Amino acid sequence: MFKKAKINHNIYNNNNYNKATYTGISKLLYSINHKLLDFNISKQFNEHIIEIGGGAEPHIKYMDTKNIKTYTIVDDKFFKKKCETLNKKYKNINIKFVNYKKITLHKPTVKYTRMISSHSFEHFLFFEDDFINFLKFMSKKSRLSIALPCDPGLMWRFLQYFSYFKQKDVYKWSNLSEKDLDDSRDHVTPVQNILKILRYYFPNLKKILFPF
Repeated sequence: MFKKAKINHNIYNNNNYNKATYTGISKLLYSINHKLLDFNISKQFNEHIIEIGGGAEPHIKYMDTKNIKTYTIVDDKFFKKKCETLNKKYKNINIKFVNYKKITLHKPTVKYTRMISSHSFEHFLFFEDDFINFLKFMSKKSRLSIALPCDPGLMWRFLQYFSYFKQKDVYKWSNLSEKDLDDSRDHVTPVQNILKILRYYFPNLKKILFPF
């Protein structure tokens, strides 16, 4: 009789995510990823921003912050203290943190002019419902900036294979199969499904493929 496998899940403990993701070549790729999210975005859309996810590495660190008035980060309460420290660095910006489990209770005083999500939506079990809920907070004239892993994809899989050797000591995986299982539990909604949903609601969306 099979029992559900128990594997180490240390991705977000002790700053492990940043140690594994924002160092070496991975840091370069993710930094470019953040820059691409701001490609061809008019400053007028940066006044009131809501970032979905980002608790581990807020996108605001990669932005020109001159036009930002409010910046709200929605994530697990695990990241609340880390996000609150941003207020010391960005004193002219009203930075707020919202527990994603209580997002329906959050009523912003202004409509958001931009939504940012960098490698977050694939973690949402009920993506379509949650996404539509987030849209209720958006201004009619706003922009959505979304980054997703190219999964499935040959290059993505190639990079995942080599990243295993870098990550295994940090995350305490015993073998590549454990990494794959952990990824499957973490990426609960297939990226292809997310793209189909986005195309349905926004048929004129613009897409950039990176690195290829």
